[in-house]
Amino acid sequence: MDLPEFPPRMFTLGEEPDAIRSISYHSDDTKLFKALCDCLTADEYEDLKASKLGVFIKFKELDFGWTSRLVHFMLSFQLDIKKKFELWSLVVSQPVRFSLIEFEYLTGLNCDYIKDLENPRCEVTTEMAAFWEKMGVDIDTGPSIDQITEAFYNCDEWSRDDRMRLGYLAIYAGYIEGKKFSSATSASLARLVMDLEKFENYPWGRVAFKVLMDSLKAKDLTQTGYTVDGFIQVLQVWAYYALPELGANYGSPVPNRPSPLLLAYKGGKRQRKFFKAAINKQTIVKNFVQKDFDEMFPKWDGDVDDPAADNIIKVMFNDPGWEWTMECWPVTGTRKVVKMEVIPVKNEVSPVKSESVKPAAGSEGQQIEKTLKDISDAINLGFGTCLKELKLLADRIEAVEKKVGITNRGGSSDDRQLTTTSNPPKPVDEPGVSTKTSPKIAEKRVTRQCSESVNGAKAGQKEAKEPSLTTEPSSSRELCLVSPADDLPSEDPSLLILDKQVSTASDLLVEEARRQTKKETALVNLRKKSVRERKLAPTQQTRFKGNSTAKQIIPNKQVGGGYDPFAPIDKMKSKELTAWVQKDPSYKLPLKKKPRRCRSRFYQVLRTPLEWLTDHWRASYPDFKSDAPDANGLGRRLPGGAWNYHAGLIPSFCQSKKVWGVDVDDIYAPVNFKNEHWIAIWISIPKRHIVVWDSIVSHIRPAELDEVMEPFVTMVPYLLVECALSDEQKVQYTLEPYTYARQTVGVPQCRAGDCGVFTLKYIECHALGIEFPTAFDKKHGKTIREKMALDIFRELPKCREWENQDNDENLATYD
Repeated sequence: MDLPEFPPRMFTLGEEPDAIRSISYHSDDTKLFKALCDCLTADEYEDLKASKLGVFIKFKELDFGWTSRLVHFMLSFQLDIKKKFELWSLVVSQPVRFSLIEFEYLTGLNCDYIKDLENPRCEVTTEMAAFWEKMGVDIDTGPSIDQITEAFYNCDEWSRDDRMRLGYLAIYAGYIEGKKFSSATSASLARLVMDLEKFENYPWGRVAFKVLMDSLKAKDLTQTGYTVDGFIQVLQVWAYYALPELGANYGSPVPNRPSPLLLAYKGGKRQRKFFKAAINKQTIVKNFVQKDFDEMFPKWDGDVDDPAADNIIKVMFNDPGWEWTMECWPVTGTRKVVKMEVIPVKNEVSPVKSESVKPAAGSEGQQIEKTLKDISDAINLGFGTCLKELKLLADRIEAVEKKVGITNRGGSSDDRQLTTTSNPPKPVDEPGVSTKTSPKIAEKRVTRQCSESVNGAKAGQKEAKEPSLTTEPSSSRELCLVSPADDLPSEDPSLLILDKQVSTASDLLVEEARRQTKKETALVNLRKKSVRERKLAPTQQTRFKGNSTAKQIIPNKQVGGGYDPFAPIDKMKSKELTAWVQKDPSYKLPLKKKPRRCRSRFYQVLRTPLEWLTDHWRASYPDFKSDAPDANGLGRRLPGGAWNYHAGLIPSFCQSKKVWGVDVDDIYAPVNFKNEHWIAIWISIPKRHIVVWDSIVSHIRPAELDEVMEPFVTMVPYLLVECALSDEQKVQYTLEPYTYARQTVGVPQCRAGDCGVFTLKYIECHALGIEFPTAFDKKHGKTIREKMALDIFRELPKCREWENQDNDENLATYD
């Protein structure tokens, strides 16, 4: 009896890709769930848990143990099918299906068919716009996981419906879409939340399954590590269901087998078993969730027909006694796994005689011929990879050329040269600053240099006489892009490294240094002017010198001086501020009992010593540090709102929309130490250096300061690379940590309790280009504090009742 056509294996039997690194995912975010639990009331939480989407809340409460190896091997045993929304895996000879039917059975979610699944029609209303504004989200996008997490800590005074909407959005973004924490969700789907009943009854199971399958089908399982969007944990539960013995042994079954099956296992937390061998030992297999034959093929818009995959279902329905054997599945797969072997290079190369290889007769000759063909295919694949890498390098070099510029020397106009020096310029230190690098950071830098040296050595093995790039002292080099001669077949430029033993800097660097000096001088002069120089508009300009109208518009003499941060306080304004604050009904309450948004809270905190801020950036560093990067060193989790800071979208009421490293060179920030002391930092992006101003130097020991600064010297360069808008921008930055130094000379010191206002004054003076004056000392701490409160009160007469909606916990302005 001839076998019907079945789909082939994806990978050859025995050559499935190994599970080298854990599969990464963004669903089931701990911080998001903690914010949800902390900020919703008990009744709201229980209502959310009892809803049709509450299965995700119950799943989170299980503390499910993720087992990446099991999922990876189930995926590596796949059959190569054409359908977009279905996958089959082979357990020895038994096919196992994962489709929308199995997903619905495991999760209990609504998976009904609906037209335009990902683009429901939802009108933008005033109420919707107001709710999006509360979350701090653009109306044209859906909220990201980070934005929802931040919104939870700002929803104290929201209505119950708005808080429930936020809870539903947390489930949608955190489990159903499960994308990168900073990535926006689909706006059209997120807008459904304005109608709570419609949102709850939407077929979210079908949406979640589609997101997961779209991501899985695009992944290359041969990579050492990959990230999957969507609710990937369901695949682990699917493996427990399809392989009951394995689920009983490794899945930690929950007593009484709760429903749906997603809640029936706690997973294999902290287990690193040989799952590949365990899967191949399974004798009891559930091929699929059985329904009526007409219901076995879920309807999808835009799916592809695959008769070979449908034949698996048909033969089992037509012949109940059908038995699967290895003869049903050819051994060879459709995709090849190229394993790279490292062969040690010998110092002496012995001559090798060329001998012709004659294929042996019979099966041995066919085996040799097959082996040679596989080797040829592997070589071709390797060359293809090399060509792709060369193309990528050429694009990056072109981006560098556009950014830095090209100088023509000697030779023809086709010779393009980019000069650089072997020793990078040192960061320009502030007066009284001793440059220092944290021991942890220094260790990372040594490791980076060693790896670069090894790579350089490997690159130079072909030419024994080529000089080393890492051992030679102070010699200038030129990185040249030279067009090939006419007789060369390639049109790509050649890359040469020239060593000229020249002790002076190149003309390009000298010109760049001169330009940078002029730029910094202009910036200093600009900061000293707090009043912008006024000029006539083009329609007001005239050739007649005696135009009286022009004289009135633009006076010849400057009217008034610039802003003085240390001018005497206005006592009348101080009384006005006190009277305004006393009108607050909560004025007499203790600070800890005041409502978060009351008018007196902010100014009481500002006027009172020891009642200052909290720090969010450093608190998020452990998550960043523990998050495994991808092959390019990226993909780690940044603090909430990091991208918004980088893009200049915060604060929302006065967005600068200036991008770090592109429009912004200097960044100032107050930094908290153990909730007992504040310091100020100045981050110079061009110099890759951070200056620290400390008002009580003896409070933080050098070793402790290393720990305080580690998040900034590590995450700031990472943020610039991660958030770069183009490859041209990415090549300007590296992941190498910044240096930092604590300035000790000329920094005013303060009394205990005034470190907060001194921190802001350091930043204010330096941003304005003003040296720290004699009036800036510990004796004037109270005056400085009162002056700051009056300046804010005077500058914001129409915004005194305004509520900050830009991540109060991140900006830490009120706590």
